[in-house]
Amino acid sequence: MPQIINKQAVADSFSKAASHYDQFAQLQRDIGNQLLSRISTQYPAKVVDLGCGTGYFSEKLHKKFPNASLTCFDLSSAMLAQTKKRDIYEVNLKQGDIDCLPFPQNSIDLIYSNLVVQWSEDLANCLTQIKNSLKEGCVCHISTLLDGTLDELTQAWKVIDNNPHTNRFLSLESLQEILNKAGFSAVKLTTETRTLAYKNVIEVMRALKGIGANHVHGHKTRVSSGRHLIKQLEAGYLPFKNSNGRLNLTYQVCYIEVTK
Repeated sequence: MPQIINKQAVADSFSKAASHYDQFAQLQRDIGNQLLSRISTQYPAKVVDLGCGTGYFSEKLHKKFPNASLTCFDLSSAMLAQTKKRDIYEVNLKQGDIDCLPFPQNSIDLIYSNLVVQWSEDLANCLTQIKNSLKEGCVCHISTLLDGTLDELTQAWKVIDNNPHTNRFLSLESLQEILNKAGFSAVKLTTETRTLAYKNVIEVMRALKGIGANHVHGHKTRVSSGRHLIKQLEAGYLPFKNSNGRLNLTYQVCYIEVTK
């Protein structure tokens, strides 16, 4: 089902994180590198980094395909400003929404999208637009997050109240259903679980804020401050301490390859 997302709030959140995003984005880089390694396309003429962020992978795509026309697309103007600072020759910067793609039909050879489509209001429609933008037989590589992501933090918040403090993600079954209905000629899915560990709850919250992922759809995110609140969250997190006494935070990752 489509969900209502305040795109301006999302853009603002990522814009605030833009200048320091790369300091906190090791997980995003690890997943993005895994996604990049799956690309088998050899000589694309037009490449799009869909949700380019600071341009970290835009630069890698440019080096991998130096003769391709590269478009960096993102919701946040501040993220695009960071991308502009990188060593990418004749890059096209486009600000826009993944739910309203501006690309002509049958115009793109390769789309790369690392941890972005979970911010779509209507993934089925987003995927249809991606398919329409691709040339016949061309490919889009996507990474996204699945149900179970941030589950430890979600559970920890429940000792305080029943309000949502983390975003919900699609189940693998729901994602497969949406992809099957999108009409691609081929769909490949693989999944993995990645678990990070932090010293304390403050580190957990700071890490999410550092990458701009602290916006919760449809709700005002509660400010994580005050000793009492932190103590409550620490108590809620106790079942998720690992053997080293650190706090686990799990990400359920899905890699998608779709061919028009």
